[in-house]
Amino acid sequence: MPSHAYIQADLLHDSAGDRIFSSLKATNTDAVDVLIHNAAIGHYGRVDETSTIIRELVTVNLLAPIRLTHGFIPRMRAGGAIIFISSIVAWMPCPNYAVYAATKCALDGFARSLRVELEEKLHVRTIHPGATRTGMHAKMGLTTEDMNWEKFRPASEVAEGIIRGLSRNRPEVTIGLSNRLVAAAARSAPRAFDIAVRGASPRAASDRKPPGAPQCVITGAADGIGRALASRFGHAGYEVVGVDVDRERMAETAETLRKQGITIRFLEADLSCDADVDRIADVLAEGPPIRALIHNAGISCVGRFATSDLARQETVVKVNLVAPLVITAELMRRRNLEANGSIVFLSSLSHFSSYPGASVYAATKDGLASYARSLRAALWPDINVLTVFPGPTRTAHARRYSPDNNREAARMTPQDLADKIFSSYAQRRPTLIPGTGNKLSAGVGRCFPRFMETCMKKIILDKLH
Repeated sequence: MPSHAYIQADLLHDSAGDRIFSSLKATNTDAVDVLIHNAAIGHYGRVDETSTIIRELVTVNLLAPIRLTHGFIPRMRAGGAIIFISSIVAWMPCPNYAVYAATKCALDGFARSLRVELEEKLHVRTIHPGATRTGMHAKMGLTTEDMNWEKFRPASEVAEGIIRGLSRNRPEVTIGLSNRLVAAAARSAPRAFDIAVRGASPRAASDRKPPGAPQCVITGAADGIGRALASRFGHAGYEVVGVDVDRERMAETAETLRKQGITIRFLEADLSCDADVDRIADVLAEGPPIRALIHNAGISCVGRFATSDLARQETVVKVNLVAPLVITAELMRRRNLEANGSIVFLSSLSHFSSYPGASVYAATKDGLASYARSLRAALWPDINVLTVFPGPTRTAHARRYSPDNNREAARMTPQDLADKIFSSYAQRRPTLIPGTGNKLSAGVGRCFPRFMETCMKKIILDKLH
């Protein structure tokens, strides 16, 4: 007979999972057939007013499902299902829901890669409801007049749609014809959708001009792509501020670039540490206005999610997603981004292809791409936002995490990638997929996602030990 129990747990606390699993043990629950991730919080407001709520939204909407999934997988009955309740905003630019949309897009990316990893043992599905009549919107700061409340679906109707969706043997289900039409439009014509929703800038740009050369801030600037970017922007006349955690590499890079006539200084920080992120944001906000803010720092954790180190996965979320969002939001709030400047986010080609074997990494890069898209709509035309989707690059980072380095020589060099990024930055382009092969892979991923997921499974997942 099915059993049920109500367990109270605050998903903002790291110990929520332990409390849930202890309670399940107390109820003699030996195996779970269906796990549904439904809990979420949101925020409605200008993108320059989000710096204080980013960590809460990421923790509840993304980290909590990651933590609970990791703990529940060993407790799931073979053939069971893990269900992620996402939202149609995951596919859309949302200037007033930027962080919420980013967390939902990240959740989609996590589920998509995890589905490939677990397909022989468990079913992983994603449900996309649209606007629903719940108390969540009021908590986000919206009134019934703002929301067009009468047109929202009742929660009971959405719940029925979720149940029907679970009965279908499909990895993703969008509830409601109107939502399916919106989702199709957002996916098939993203550029047109971006233009349709963009609006006036929320005064994120600074009124001041830098006292000397233009300022370029690059995270993860001590090595690899970041170092190549520092060299490229430095040779173009920018004063470079690098942010990195590797003190030895920072010193070596600074010395090398200064010998080339580049003005560069480094700020040491561990971007997985909240205090360091807040300190760096404060230092940058108090400095000269920034013309180019480049979020390049990133780490990964490769391996099957079910047996991976959860603490390491959480660090990936903090470095790759939380840090760039918090730093950007704080600089917007304090208006220290130069007018007509740019923010550059390095996402990943996995945004189009999934990344089984690095599902949390893929989630963070999807979330970053979503946030950049919402930001681009919100800040137009004052500040440009460029999203870069690089494929494998000839760096120590790629070498460390790739299961096969036999074709390393064929990868794009950091210098070549930096040149392409600078060119797109100078042209104020919205996106960059560098290289013909990467463009082809992205196109196949868009049009034939299941085929690309199968390819990624063979190329990456099946080669992992």
